[in-house]
Amino acid sequence: MKYSFNWLKELSGTKNSPEKVVEFLTMRAMEVEGVEKIGGIPDGVVVGKILEIKKHPNADKLQITKIDVGANNYLPIVCGAWNINVGDMVPVALAGTKLPNNMEIKAAEIRGEKSHGMLCAEDELGLGKDHGGILILSKNAKVGEKVSKYLGSSDTVIEIKVLPDRAHDALSHVGVAREITALENKKFDYDFDGLKLPGKKSKVLSVKIEDKKLCPRYIGAVMTDVKIQSSPLWMQERLKACGIKAINNVVDATNYVMLELGSPLHAFDADKLKVKSEKLNIVVRRAKNKEKLTLLDDSQIELNNSDLLITNGATPLALAGIMGGKDSGISDTTKTIVIEAANFNAVNIRRTRTRLNIKTESSDRFEKDLDPNLAEKAMTRIIEILEHTADAKLEGIVDVYPNKIKPWKINLDLNYVNNLLGENVPTKEIKKILAALGISATIQPYKAVCVISTFRVDIKTPEELIEEIGRVWGYEKIKPQALIEPVEPAKINEQVFFERKVKNILVGLGFDEMYNYSFYSRRDTEICGLNDVKHYELANPMNPEQELVRASLVPNILKDVRQNLKYFQSFDIFEIGRVYYPNNNKVEEKRMLVMTTVLEKDKSTETFFHLKGASEDLLEHLGINDANFNLDIKCPSVAHSGRTAGIRINNENIGIIAEINPTVLAKYKIKNRVAICEIDLEKLLAETPKTKTYQSIGKFPTVTRDISMIVPEGIAYAQIKNLVQKTGGDLIHDVQLFDYFEAKKSLAIRISLSAQDRTLASGEVDEVMRKIVLKLEKELRVEVRK
Repeated sequence: MKYSFNWLKELSGTKNSPEKVVEFLTMRAMEVEGVEKIGGIPDGVVVGKILEIKKHPNADKLQITKIDVGANNYLPIVCGAWNINVGDMVPVALAGTKLPNNMEIKAAEIRGEKSHGMLCAEDELGLGKDHGGILILSKNAKVGEKVSKYLGSSDTVIEIKVLPDRAHDALSHVGVAREITALENKKFDYDFDGLKLPGKKSKVLSVKIEDKKLCPRYIGAVMTDVKIQSSPLWMQERLKACGIKAINNVVDATNYVMLELGSPLHAFDADKLKVKSEKLNIVVRRAKNKEKLTLLDDSQIELNNSDLLITNGATPLALAGIMGGKDSGISDTTKTIVIEAANFNAVNIRRTRTRLNIKTESSDRFEKDLDPNLAEKAMTRIIEILEHTADAKLEGIVDVYPNKIKPWKINLDLNYVNNLLGENVPTKEIKKILAALGISATIQPYKAVCVISTFRVDIKTPEELIEEIGRVWGYEKIKPQALIEPVEPAKINEQVFFERKVKNILVGLGFDEMYNYSFYSRRDTEICGLNDVKHYELANPMNPEQELVRASLVPNILKDVRQNLKYFQSFDIFEIGRVYYPNNNKVEEKRMLVMTTVLEKDKSTETFFHLKGASEDLLEHLGINDANFNLDIKCPSVAHSGRTAGIRINNENIGIIAEINPTVLAKYKIKNRVAICEIDLEKLLAETPKTKTYQSIGKFPTVTRDISMIVPEGIAYAQIKNLVQKTGGDLIHDVQLFDYFEAKKSLAIRISLSAQDRTLASGEVDEVMRKIVLKLEKELRVEVRK
């Protein structure tokens, strides 16, 4: 919010410069985001008195004036305005002056007559937009003095980032001025408590609140004999400094009080509140579904029954707490008005303005949870202002406030204050600080009984009180002290570090990480065969696609596959996340990893083996070399029955690798073959070696031999690999599958042989290979191609 420093200075009585105040606020209260100097009428514009007016001899629309600008200096000035009279005090821009609109005044000859300056209109001084005539000054203005002494003084605009927990009081000049006086250790001299409603009850206005939860308080005041006109220049200047456009004296007064006290107000044309009688009616109710309202900005909105309306009992007049309706606004012919000062439910206001995408100064404040008692202060203040600026007369007030909010007490342990702050703040200073913040404190032995003013909605606990004491006392006064207790390093979260390591390995293997929501739909459970798995259901899902809390990562990763196939022919992706399911009335969580591979269609037969190789690489990088891929597992319905294997380490099943069932792929509109590997990360961490075993590089050369074979149905590659390693013993260094032909299940493997203590002779290698071939043919009945 933008704040006028002149206004803050007037309220707080500070003698400090804007820069010093900004430093105070930033260090001890709230963040200042910007400072800007604005306005200021140039010194070359002085008060002049019109001594003579005569017609220009050479121009029908011009006049020649004689102006007294002081020090016996009388200037002839040509003027085109006709609203001036002899004796008027007017602003005179002397030759050489540069005005706020960048116009430079020079002595000139106009139609043959000399002119030594210019009489100024309001817009030429940067005070408004009125160019209808010369600005007439007060008769009390002294000839020759600077006009800036009387109006249009320069100001400094301070832009402050007010966080939601302080918006209820600090989104106002009074709130920030109170902060300044507290930080300067002074008394706040503003009669806040004295702002009390007049006891005059309205005889013509009735107010009814249908939902008191959404509208805890509503005050209506009827004011008659209102004169709609421009607001005073001083008010326009302050509104302009805060970024609000001046409209008329009534609307400007509502905005002015909102900026001063922080409570939004609204003014209705009283005639729009009448329904078949002279009685004025206000009914605060929920909107009907699909009810429509045209707002002040000419936009038409469609409402639902969660929105709150201000009506006259029949017709909607305003969207409560957000914006007024166009048909009930103030016009130039308005004579009687009804001022609204109310309090609305913060959550409801936020929900409505978010759904309708409407953001106003009013909604900004109401959605931060205002004090209902603030409405009374604001109403009292605007009545005072309109009586002076619009000659309005108060007919009466109606105040509906069923559940009054009263100040609350907090018992503050004085020893706890010093222990928590780490600083010995004198009791006298504690009481003084609290008083400056509007909190009365009664000191008792070892404690203070604090009465919290209702405008400090944010203070509910002793800790929040202590925070207030600490920041006003000054954090810079708190001396740093060494910790008495030994400092121990935080315990390493093994799971987090392990997952980070897994991610880095997979990225190094060419995988891209996916992030998905932790929800999916009932349709996903049906497609992926998860109907029998118990799921948690969301009470208020954002949409049907996020109705259930996920018990598997597979459905969402398949949606990622579908999306990525729009842009890529092949890719490797993975996701690490939690899955959830109920277990004996408790939420069971597991950390899971899912890896997915999609290859080009001409390489689609290699999809499963490509992913299997990646999963083996992952395990090897983690130091696991004894993983087995076994076929004796129950094939889930999401998987292809002939292309599924379990992943086992030390007789512990840690996951599954499979191609996705074509039926499932079809339902997700995926035409490519897709392989998925799902691993329980907690089990994988338990099986991962905690220490690395050093293995020296072999000193002797490695010999490789290839075997091509046709494998009977039911024989897995893992069986072949195990038999080769068992038969060759310590001489087998590595076994790799490098070719696969699915039609006849033809495999080709490469066997690496080496010894740690010698170079293997050709005959020795041939003998080992002969034994391997015999074993394969005899025990597994494979057909070795020779």
